[in-house]
Amino acid sequence: MKRFIELKHIGPRTQVRKLIDELLDRLEHKVRHFSPDAVSAHVLFEENGTRTLFRASVTCHVPRRMVAAHEEQRDPGAAIRQAFKEVERQLEKQDTMERQRHRRKRAVRTQREQWGMALVLVIGAGLGFGEGWAPLCRAEDGTGGQEQPAALSAEAQELIKGLDSEDGYLRQKAFIRLEALREPATAAVVRRYLASRDVSTRAFSVRALAAIEGVASIPTLMERARREKPRVRVTALLALEPLAAQEPALVPFFIGKLRDRNAEVRMAAVDIVSRLDDPRAREALNVRWRRERHRDVRRILERLFKPPSEDQS
Repeated sequence: MKRFIELKHIGPRTQVRKLIDELLDRLEHKVRHFSPDAVSAHVLFEENGTRTLFRASVTCHVPRRMVAAHEEQRDPGAAIRQAFKEVERQLEKQDTMERQRHRRKRAVRTQREQWGMALVLVIGAGLGFGEGWAPLCRAEDGTGGQEQPAALSAEAQELIKGLDSEDGYLRQKAFIRLEALREPATAAVVRRYLASRDVSTRAFSVRALAAIEGVASIPTLMERARREKPRVRVTALLALEPLAAQEPALVPFFIGKLRDRNAEVRMAAVDIVSRLDDPRAREALNVRWRRERHRDVRRILERLFKPPSEDQS
């Protein structure tokens, strides 16, 4: 620690300097976690002869901050000790705040890592969509196989009532059960909730619509994946993935979402594109790897796709 001691109008300086050096040694011990060259302390001690008061000023510079204390007393030793005590108190307070800030950052980082892993697992599992989508049941008669309007089942009617529940859990449960029923007649009802003010409700409706309408929902889902909140865009992408085999145009669409402005959407797109059996997919991931700067997206790229080394490219 760099030391600067300035004494003004002081008689016997030896004892004063000795006390200041001892207190500086103690202060240096408290800031030992910093580089010695990055820490400095400036001590100014003077006597005001008019009122016989002793004034001590201690200033300590550490990386990214500075603390200072000023004390004036009739006892010179008390003035010096009190000034140093105040500087130490401020340093301890700031160290505590810094540790809390680092703990919060670690907690956020851990949460992001857990979210990244959870996203990988959830995406890999297809959000419960299964290996494929069962074809929609069609009511056909002798009129050329045209779809006939179907009446809502009693169970579907009951579930539709739950879509307006104030309880978010019950609302989500109703959407998921409608998704499992896949009654074509419920599609029109589910579509109404695409305009909900609640982001979660819009995300649930996107997922349910994909399950109920299948290929017919592709234009709506693609639009939602372009012009929605990140959570809804992610849900729309995941809902579109099982339909890629039936709609080749989805492959360039997924690749395009690797450039989405939101990191969570790019994470979902990276995982989907890594599973596409298409030469364009691998090249797109290579490009994303070279350009990606977001830490969490790069972590997903490392887990799901290992780009070739420079000497192989």
